[in-house]
Amino acid sequence: ILTLLCFLFTLMPVAAFAAPTDFSATASIFATAEAKAEITKSAQTADGFDYDYALAQISLKNAAGSASKTTSTIYLWAEAVSGQPSDAFVVDATDAELKNPVTVVNDEKGVYAVTVSDSVAELNIAFLRAGNYTLKASLDNPLEAEEVKDLVLFGGANANYTTVVVNNTVQETEKWKLGVASKNAITNVTPVILGDDEKTSDAVVVEANGVKTAEVTLTLYAANGTSIVAGYPVALDTNSANIEISNTALTTNHNGQVSFKVAGLREGTYNVYATVGDLDVIILVQVGASIANDIEVIKAPEAPVAKDEKVADYDDVIRFQITDVNGNVVTNCNDKCVGVPANSSEYAYVTILEQPAASDLKDKNIWIEQVAGENYYTLALTSGKQFDKEGTYSVKVILDNGRSAVVTWEVKKFVAPVELKLVYKQEAVELNGTAELDSLVYVDANGVEKYAKDAKLAANGYAVREFWPEAEAVYEDDELLYTIPQGTVQVKADEKYIGSEINVTAVSERYNLVANATIKVTADAAELAFADKTAEVNVNNKIDVQVVDAEGNKVAPTNVSKYEIYYVVLDKPADAKVTATTSSDSDFASKGVFTMALTSNKVGNVTVQAVAKLTTNTGVVKYYTGTQIFAVGTEGVGDVVVMSIGSNEIVINDAKATIDAAPIVENNRTFVPFRALAEAFGATVAYDEATQAVTAELNGVTVVMTIGSAEYTVNGEAKTADVAPFINGSRTMVPVRFAAEAFGIKVIPTYDENGATADILFNL
Repeated sequence: ILTLLCFLFTLMPVAAFAAPTDFSATASIFATAEAKAEITKSAQTADGFDYDYALAQISLKNAAGSASKTTSTIYLWAEAVSGQPSDAFVVDATDAELKNPVTVVNDEKGVYAVTVSDSVAELNIAFLRAGNYTLKASLDNPLEAEEVKDLVLFGGANANYTTVVVNNTVQETEKWKLGVASKNAITNVTPVILGDDEKTSDAVVVEANGVKTAEVTLTLYAANGTSIVAGYPVALDTNSANIEISNTALTTNHNGQVSFKVAGLREGTYNVYATVGDLDVIILVQVGASIANDIEVIKAPEAPVAKDEKVADYDDVIRFQITDVNGNVVTNCNDKCVGVPANSSEYAYVTILEQPAASDLKDKNIWIEQVAGENYYTLALTSGKQFDKEGTYSVKVILDNGRSAVVTWEVKKFVAPVELKLVYKQEAVELNGTAELDSLVYVDANGVEKYAKDAKLAANGYAVREFWPEAEAVYEDDELLYTIPQGTVQVKADEKYIGSEINVTAVSERYNLVANATIKVTADAAELAFADKTAEVNVNNKIDVQVVDAEGNKVAPTNVSKYEIYYVVLDKPADAKVTATTSSDSDFASKGVFTMALTSNKVGNVTVQAVAKLTTNTGVVKYYTGTQIFAVGTEGVGDVVVMSIGSNEIVINDAKATIDAAPIVENNRTFVPFRALAEAFGATVAYDEATQAVTAELNGVTVVMTIGSAEYTVNGEAKTADVAPFINGSRTMVPVRFAAEAFGIKVIPTYDENGATADILFNL
C-alpha cells in the first residue's frame, strides 16, 4: 500500500502554454518533512517572452519511508474552489527528457493521471490564470467520486507547500494571435492565425434561413503564435442584425479556445468582431441564398419561336429565377430543388402540361439547368430531343416545397423573314468603353423569330475605335485567352466624341433586310446614383445603384476586367446595426448597375456611401462613388417627401407629383411652400386672408404661422423662428426647418458639388 507521495516544485510560466501569469510562491505536497526540492531546468522562447519550466517530481515511499518500486497511478489536480478541480492547472509531459508518462483524464477539469514507477515521475507544470490554489493528489480519480472529500488525499506536512498564489502580469495583448476555424458551414474557413486588426480572407458561409448555423472556433495564442492563453475573456460582436451569434462573451478554456455559432438571416457579407484585450480581429461571414423557396419566369417568348431553333438557344427566350424565403437569388441548386430524383425513370420536378400532338417529348426528357455564369435557369432536353413540332408548349417547373412556375410559348414553322431586329445591351457607352450585341433575329410575317446567323454587321461613327462584326478568339502561345463576342464595338477615348452617336447596321443580303441600332457616347462615368431614398426597417432592402455621367445619363462602364463594390455607413440612428452589401442578382458588368442590399434594425435616417472600384482590361483603375441618405421606417409608417430647389416636382413616397411653387433659397435660408409640404403628409391647411395666418393640423398638432412674423405657435405655445414667412406669387413660403420640425418631421438637406442645397428630404 502506498502511504507516501512526495511532490515538490517551483512554479513559473510554462512556454508550452503561454501562461500569462507570474507565480509568487513555491509549493510542495509531501507526507513528511524529509521531502526535498530540486529545480532541474529552464528555457527561453522567442518574441522576448521568458518562461522557466517548473519541474515537479513525484516520489513514492513505503510506510517505512523508503522508496517504493511499485508502479501506480496518481491523480493530480488543483482547487481554486474547494472540491472543484480547476482547469487552470496544466501538466505537460511532452518533454522527452521527463521520466514516465502523464495522461489527461479530463481535459476540461484539469485532472491528470500520472503513472509512477521506479519510485519517481517527473512533469512540467503551470497555472494558466491568477488565483489562490490548493494542490491535491490521490490514488482515486476525483472525477469519479461522488464528492472530492470522500477521497483519500495525500497532504503536505506544511500548509505553505500546498497553497499557491498566482498573480497576473501585465501583457501586451495586442501582440497576441487568434486562430480562426469553422465547421458545419457550407464552406469551411481554413484555419488561420490572425494578428491585431487582421481579418479572414475566406468567409464563414451560412445559409440565409436563420436556422442552419456554422460553428466557429477561436484559439488564443501568445505573441509567439504557438503558446496558448487560457482563462482569458473574449468579447464578440457583429456589424449587422442580418447575422446572429450564439454568444457575445466567452472565456478561453484550458486549451485556449472558445466556440460560438453563427446564423444568417439575410444575404450579404458581414463581420464578426472578436476582441481580446487590445487584440481585435475580424471574421468575415458570407450569408448565401438558402434553399429554394420560390420560382418565377423572368423571361418568356414574346413571339413564336422557330421550330428549328435549337434548345441551346432557348436561354435567350426562356429564363427562370429561383429565390429563397428572403428573396435572395439561389444558384447552383439543380441537385437541391429541380434536379433528377433518385428514381431516374421519373422526372417529377418538371412536367409538360401541353404540347403538340406530334411531339414525342416526355417529362423525363426535360429539366432546367443554370446558364453558365448567370443567376438564372433555362430549359434543357435529353440529347437528340427538340421543341421541333408546331403548336403550343406549356411546361411547369415544381420546387420541392410545391411552388411552381409555368411558361407557355408557341412554336411555328419559320417562313421568309420580313424584318431584321438588332438590339444592343447598352444604350449608352462611356469613352474608351465597349458595347456588346444582345440579340440579332429574323422575324417572319407571323411574328416568328429566329437567330439571324447569316446577317452581316457594320458600324460607323467617328467615335468607333474598333469593331468586330464576327466573334473573334484571342490566343497567346496557342492558348485561348478570351473570345470577343460578335458585334462588339469599342469607343475612342477622345473627349470630343462625347454626345456623338455610333450606328450599327445589320444587313441580310439573302432576304434584303436591314436593321439599325444607335449607341450614344457619354462622358466618362462620374458617380453612382441610387434609385430609392427610402427603406424598411429589418428588411433586406434591394436598391439599384447606377453608374452615371456628370449629366445623370446612365453609363455602362464596359471594358471592365474586374470590379469591387464597397460601402461606408456615414451616419445611422444611435445603437443601430446597419449593413450594406451587394446583392447576388446584380448586373454591373454589362449595364453599370448593381443592387445594394441595405438593412437597418432601427428606424431613422441612414447615410450610405457606395464606392465602385473598376479595373479595365488595360489595367487602368477607376473609382466611382455616390452618397445617399435613406429614411428607414416601418411598413405604412414613415412617409418620405422630397423637394428640390427650383423644381416644381415633389416626390411623395417615391410617387412624383407637381406643385405650383418651387422651394427657394433666400439669404442663406431655405423656404418651401407650406401647403404643399403639409398636405404631402396628410395635414389640413387653412389660410386666413384677413390676418394672413396659415394654420395646419397634423396628427393632433396645430401649427400657426403668420406672414411677415417670425413668431409662430405649436398647439398654442409661442415659438420664434430666425426668419419670417413671406408670400411668393400666391403661395406662402415658410422656413423649412421650423415648419417641418414643428410637426416632428425630420429635415435632411443634400448638397451639390458647390455646397449649395440641392434636395430636401422630409421624413415623418
